[in-house]
Amino acid sequence: MDNIPRLFIKAGLIYAVIGAILGITMAVDPSLSHPLRFIHIHLNLLGFMTMMVSGVAYHVLPRFSARTLPWPAGMKYQFILQNVGLLGMVGVQGFSGWRGGGTSQVLFIVFAVLAGVSFVIMFYNLYFVLSPEKEVPQPTKITGDMKVGPVIDQFPKALDVFLESGFQALANPTARQTFAKIISIDKACEKHGVPPEEFLEKLNQVIFVEEVPSTSAPDSVSSVGQEIKRGEMCAADTRVGSLIVTYPTTKKVFEAHYGESCFSCPGQVFETVEQTASMHNVDLQMILSEINSKIDVELKSS
Repeated sequence: MDNIPRLFIKAGLIYAVIGAILGITMAVDPSLSHPLRFIHIHLNLLGFMTMMVSGVAYHVLPRFSARTLPWPAGMKYQFILQNVGLLGMVGVQGFSGWRGGGTSQVLFIVFAVLAGVSFVIMFYNLYFVLSPEKEVPQPTKITGDMKVGPVIDQFPKALDVFLESGFQALANPTARQTFAKIISIDKACEKHGVPPEEFLEKLNQVIFVEEVPSTSAPDSVSSVGQEIKRGEMCAADTRVGSLIVTYPTTKKVFEAHYGESCFSCPGQVFETVEQTASMHNVDLQMILSEINSKIDVELKSS
């Protein structure tokens, strides 16, 4: 489990314990119900329930929807804002109340707004991770006005063509996710002194001409990834379950990037390396390189 979802769950449990103590206190001394009721309700609702739901949802939904969160960094901001907002509201209420106006009311409103913003972040991330992706029609030809990044995303084999032609900066995953998303192929060729006509011809040759579509009927296994046999190297569509059975040492790579709890998920049996990398926001080429290094060592030592 990633660190932020774990923090949500731990914080939720802490709020649950505090809420339970306050509930017992009010049961023992009913006269305390009035001053503690607001604090008790909000610690349980905004603290325990919302924190717990957020932590579990952030861990589970991206995996079962095979989607990444639209704003992964938003988890951290939600956690901070939700805790500051909640603790601020109960603090103001506990020490001075807020209905009397003045500074207390202003502070209460500020903290309430922070808590509200955290809810907006949670809604944005969880709602859109469940929304179906818009289908982008696959082009039949690469043209110079297309952006470099989307072309590589849609046609992974295009990356090799770019690198062979001198676009070495694209070997960096960060570069592919930043400036490559906004620069066109024509502009990139101009910057690197590469003839655009020749490059586009080579790119289209590799992507469309050399790609031979399979005429065999698809089966249920190939639709969800490929098995790997001893002696073979790992590819993006290799199933994780098959990989760690064939090459047990590769499990350490997944544990290093995803955590040990990844293997308690039943999805690892049929998910591909590419799918897991996408769900965990890990660069695919990097993890493939590490996996194949493990395979190479294991084969040489056997």
